[in-house]
Amino acid sequence: MSDFVMGNQFSGLPMADLIGAPLSAACDAQVRLANATANFIKVIGFLPPADPANAGPNDVGDIRNVSFRYDRSAPTEDDPAAIEKVELQLPLLAVVKVPNLAINKVDITFDMEVRNSEQSRDTEDRSGSFSAEAKLGWGPFSAKVNVSGSVASHKENTRSTDQSAKYHVEVHAVDDGMPEGLARVMDIIAQSVTPKIAA
Repeated sequence: MSDFVMGNQFSGLPMADLIGAPLSAACDAQVRLANATANFIKVIGFLPPADPANAGPNDVGDIRNVSFRYDRSAPTEDDPAAIEKVELQLPLLAVVKVPNLAINKVDITFDMEVRNSEQSRDTEDRSGSFSAEAKLGWGPFSAKVNVSGSVASHKENTRSTDQSAKYHVEVHAVDDGMPEGLARVMDIIAQSVTPKIAA
């Protein structure tokens, strides 16, 4: 049976890869999520450039607006039941949810269980026999007795081993809501939005 050193089973594990790879993947995913938010604002919030042929990769056109028209009461002295049509224009970004997913937690769990991982079987069999003969009594009252027997033994030792490992990674992504800068821009836009008489 070879010598078994428990600590040797943990030597040589690529801990840098086991821990660093999920963290690096989470970082790459965060960059993609940020790009997705930026692209959403660029495509949904702005019109295409007026001159696409001469536009750069980051150039955009005017803000994409959405119009709302509705009737509202506008009583006058001559007509207390007067109704007027008004129009409200506001940026599309103000009425749609801007996706802003962010990875806020990465759990890396590495469990390794090592048990004596060898299996061997030792078997030993032994057997023996004996016989004896004796005469009892004398004359007409004598008798002959034969005695015989056997002895056997069986011995078996078994050793078994096992190894197991678990690698568990959890990534939690949440919507952190609108970034602070964009929220302030939306507040400024909201303050400047006022209804006007429709043409």
